[in-house]
Amino acid sequence: MATIKDVAELAGVSTATVSYVINGSKKLSPETTERVLRAISQVKYTPNTVAKSLRLGQTFTIGVLVEDIRGLPVASIVSGISETLARAGYKTIFHDLHLLEKLYNQYEHIGTYKERINEGVTLLKSSNVDGIIYVAMHDRHLDYLLNPMDTPLVYAYSHGTEEDTYVTYSNRDSAKEMTRYLLTRGHTHIGVIAGHPHSYPTAQRLLGIQMAMQQAGLMLPSDYIRYGDWEVESGKEQAAALLQLTTRPTAIFAMNDLMAAGALSAIQAIGLNVPKDISVVGFDNREISGYLSPPLTTVALPTPEIGAKAALHIIDMISNPYVHPVRDVLPCSIIERNSVCSLS
Repeated sequence: MATIKDVAELAGVSTATVSYVINGSKKLSPETTERVLRAISQVKYTPNTVAKSLRLGQTFTIGVLVEDIRGLPVASIVSGISETLARAGYKTIFHDLHLLEKLYNQYEHIGTYKERINEGVTLLKSSNVDGIIYVAMHDRHLDYLLNPMDTPLVYAYSHGTEEDTYVTYSNRDSAKEMTRYLLTRGHTHIGVIAGHPHSYPTAQRLLGIQMAMQQAGLMLPSDYIRYGDWEVESGKEQAAALLQLTTRPTAIFAMNDLMAAGALSAIQAIGLNVPKDISVVGFDNREISGYLSPPLTTVALPTPEIGAKAALHIIDMISNPYVHPVRDVLPCSIIERNSVCSLS
């Protein structure tokens, strides 16, 4: 069986450092912590969690409260959480709130289910978890959604208050980078198919698009902005409206891949070619995006990394109750496929 010395040698640290990571008894850099956790996984070292629990008064169990495991990003985030926690010798208890059908795509109505959510928290706390990670289906502000509690809490894929620790991505910066991508390819007439008008991601992504346009000395005309509902049919409808403009866009930026798929359908239905006649980009990098015709250029979200970071933060909070709140915003990446052509 692997020993703590084997872990230390592989990670290039002392056995004391490995012990600090396992026991959460000293704050280390995220890089060192991750290196040790990776070594623990590679050598298949199993800490004696029973003895450790008795010694430190912890259960080494983390509660993971998910809005719905079927929500697009949730499974990938949970995978990042569970893998990172397992390497650190923690167990996980999951509770699914089953909110997918209840919220449908009206994610801003999450407050309607505040009582149900806090019942889920109570259930996890009754299992004597050391901390809780809340995993959302949609990035948005969740200020004061959870009742005050003394159990460490991290939000994943959403924002809390300034007093909360959370890990998410930047809607604004990601949309800004995708718009710059289109601009560098000569597209100055960019139509936008947005999500719900009152959605936080819609507002932030639209701000990012407008910022990129303004920085290039351009404006985004109001008639180039069409609001959908995140679903395929709305992508078809709003793309059709953009195509009827006197000066139609040379590119369409749909704020998710489903609406982008609808846009592709609407464009091809009137005999136009993507990307020769008009380019289309999406957001989310859903599995479907690689199988559309043509395959869709889109924004990939760092969902496994969000989960891994959330796990590291909850471990840190458990080992150091006085740690300051962390607002961790991770970068996205552009996945280039065949739905964009260059005009310049």
